[in-house]
Amino acid sequence: SVLELFWTLARGFTIVLYADAVRQQTPRPADPSRRIEFGFFYWNVATDESQYDQNKYRLLLEGARFADSHGFNSVWTPERHFASFGGLFPNPSVTCAALATITSNVSLRAGSCVVPLHSPIRIAEEWAVVDNLSNGRVGLSIAAGWAPPDFAIKPENFADAKKVMFESTALVQRLWRGETIEFPGPTGMVPVRTLPRPIQKELPVWVTTAGNIDTFVQAA
Repeated sequence: SVLELFWTLARGFTIVLYADAVRQQTPRPADPSRRIEFGFFYWNVATDESQYDQNKYRLLLEGARFADSHGFNSVWTPERHFASFGGLFPNPSVTCAALATITSNVSLRAGSCVVPLHSPIRIAEEWAVVDNLSNGRVGLSIAAGWAPPDFAIKPENFADAKKVMFESTALVQRLWRGETIEFPGPTGMVPVRTLPRPIQKELPVWVTTAGNIDTFVQAA
């Protein structure tokens, strides 16, 4: 369906879908106020570093410019570590910071930010910078992580990554709002209020899941 529908629609063709017999008997008028929105989602598939040249980020930059000027609503960049697959995108806050300087309209989103690999303080501060650079256009889809080697960054979070994801995201949201939260320091607890302050009062958040029903329930 992705190829047959989206590829065709993206090229300006009209698609007619035939409903089943029951739906044909009870037609529902279309709601003109609703429309499909499209975004760009980057998912690098190169399997060998030799496939890249010095312009390895050209697709990212030119694609974002195209999306920004052709009515797309968002550009998503992923987080992948230590492997050729997706190796161009180790940190979506960095790639989105670059896109913030060359776009004006599209939302700039992490797809996904693997929260258990990072301090919630760093997530809040890094994305607040991007929110300022973009004048309030950022959003995060959060993930618990997939590949065990990725957790070389934070090995202590691997065993209970999903719990850490939700708990840390709650801290990120509180820091984003401007709350002062105490974190462990070398000599005791340290009160932290992150800077810079973001443009958006609330951080838009989604949850990425590979199909686990419990994750859907927790997200809701």
